[in-house]
Amino acid sequence: MTLEEFRLEVKKLKNSGKYPSRKSYLLPALWIAEKNFPQINSEMIKIIAEELEIPLVEVEEVARFYAMFHTERKGNFVIRVCTNLSCMLNGGEEILKEFCRLLGISPGETTPDGMFTVESYECMGLCDGAPAVTVNEERFSKVKVEDVPKILKKFGWKG
Repeated sequence: MTLEEFRLEVKKLKNSGKYPSRKSYLLPALWIAEKNFPQINSEMIKIIAEELEIPLVEVEEVARFYAMFHTERKGNFVIRVCTNLSCMLNGGEEILKEFCRLLGISPGETTPDGMFTVESYECMGLCDGAPAVTVNEERFSKVKVEDVPKILKKFGWKG
């Protein structure tokens, strides 16, 4: 997607009439950026602010506040391991360590080839499936340490 195509998508969203106010379109517009670009940069933030007629600083604040939006370059596949209470009690910490061990990185880092980023995530709202992991938007529930290599291979890890 080009920046001009992105601008058109934000306009289309704004004109859809789905939400009650301009600010209600902010998160969906950021999702469009998140899904189509490796990071949400200042140009995209500017486009959203212009099209939704929202102050630039408000768009920046929201984009940087939520962990699901990447304002810094991440790997092609962002692996998030839930570290909230129910996931931790069911092995979340061991799963996080296993992803890091296999990829040779620490939480918050990206593999040298730019393929994977591993992040600790406070709560995914998937407590009934604890421990939970997401890779980009794909969810994995009741993950066990032995599942980690299978998950990685699904996304092209050669091991």
